[in-house]
Amino acid sequence: MTTVNDIADILRIVREQPEWADALRGALLSQELLELPQRFAEFVAVVERRFAALESDVAELKEDVSEIKGELINIKGEISGINGDITGINDEISGIKGEISSINATLSRHSGELGNLRGANYERRIGDNISSIVSQHLHLRRIRVLKGQKAFDEIPFFELIDDAQDRGVIDQQQRIEVGHVDIVLQGQSHPEGDVVYAVLEVSVTVGNSDITRAEARAEILKKATAAPTLPVVIGANIDEARQEFAAQRGVTLIAVAD
Repeated sequence: MTTVNDIADILRIVREQPEWADALRGALLSQELLELPQRFAEFVAVVERRFAALESDVAELKEDVSEIKGELINIKGEISGINGDITGINDEISGIKGEISSINATLSRHSGELGNLRGANYERRIGDNISSIVSQHLHLRRIRVLKGQKAFDEIPFFELIDDAQDRGVIDQQQRIEVGHVDIVLQGQSHPEGDVVYAVLEVSVTVGNSDITRAEARAEILKKATAAPTLPVVIGANIDEARQEFAAQRGVTLIAVAD
């Protein structure tokens, strides 16, 4: 029989007889504590497996990141190429814009030339028919063209305004201004028979400047001749606003189709 006198005997017996150690642990510890080493071992095994799986996932992720980096490098290269293409396209667009500007300038020049040609043709046609136009609209007789396409001799007209300048009736600037009038007519009012002058401006499309110019030049000629002088504008395109403006200025508008 084994005799136990103190704790030292208990420790010796536990070391010498493992079954006593197991019995002692069973008496002193709960079932949960007894199972703890096994559970901890199982936990460690699970953790190791999960850590291994995590390492595998990280390795795959690194490979994916490496592939993404490679793709980003390729994309950057493609973007750089696209930027180069865009630069080339912008240069081509700039060249095209320059060509368009040149074309527009050419068209504008041609348009101006055509406008001038149209205006010259219109003025020539008005000049060919000026006597009939004026007699119909202004009721003048014995019409004589002093300045314009149908004038037999323009020298008397310029002598007339030169004489007016010499007399001090008009100044040099006014003499120059009235000398630029398109057409100047002399006629007789009907039925009075008084001498009347007419200053005519001709424009395909009538603007305010045509109206004010006719008014100003008629006033100068009126001073030079001391005779009634009619300001007249002949045009193909005369809108309502121009009609109202001319009426306010006392200028006669005559519409003649282009």
